[in-house]
Amino acid sequence: MADDTGTVSRTLALLGCLAERDQWGVSALSQRLNLPRSTVHRLLNLCRPQGFVETAGAGTYRPGLALFRLAGRLSFQMPLRRIVLPLLTEFTQQFGETSLLTVVDRNELKVFFAAKAETSAPMRYVIETNSLVPLGWGASGRAILAYLTEAEIAEVIRRAEPSPVDSRPLDAKELRKSLADIRSKGYAITQKQRTPEGVGISVPIFDAAGQVVANVSVTVPAFRFRPSDEPVFVHALAKIAATVSEALGSTVAHRPAVNAKGFAKL
Repeated sequence: MADDTGTVSRTLALLGCLAERDQWGVSALSQRLNLPRSTVHRLLNLCRPQGFVETAGAGTYRPGLALFRLAGRLSFQMPLRRIVLPLLTEFTQQFGETSLLTVVDRNELKVFFAAKAETSAPMRYVIETNSLVPLGWGASGRAILAYLTEAEIAEVIRRAEPSPVDSRPLDAKELRKSLADIRSKGYAITQKQRTPEGVGISVPIFDAAGQVVANVSVTVPAFRFRPSDEPVFVHALAKIAATVSEALGSTVAHRPAVNAKGFAKL
């Protein structure tokens, strides 16, 4: 039984390595797994009949189609809300402000709030979930839009959907400047764009393909927001975003340009 357990553990570690690179040599796998080459060969031969491993040339191996199919199914079924909601709840309990998970629908080029943790404070915002809203307004929209393609950004500008707060028109020049700033800092902060008299801060979430898929945000009434809150909120949201991105298989080295004390990291 002990040997079976060891084999299972080693096989899972091997598959984890195969998911990290296009191909591996036996020697490199042996060093990475800290196992003899003979053991690595045996594990590879165990995985080949099921299609989890393929040969990529003399002495090299790559992920097989079965591994890609499995990864694809898991990625498609990844329950973002289940993963994020406990983290949002912890954030809101710590800071006493409403936190949100925002997900992008790239077919519609809109976003929707998929999960929220609401504060018990008397003054708070009522956020409607699962309704599509424009990408061009608010930190929750712009933190995603900043990492979409130029064609998608141009389409959002062409649509010129007005502000949901006061119906003011979308300013293309201001939007592009804002998106460049978001890419530089690694997070978005806006005021009075999505909610009246509200400040929003959002940090993006990336998937295994390096694509932005969502973000985590906090919404704070303007009268309760202090400049010193910004780096603290960003630091906490970035930890959540990094945890979720890692769960999605992301290897994007994305870190906002401030830490909890507010010092720039760029």
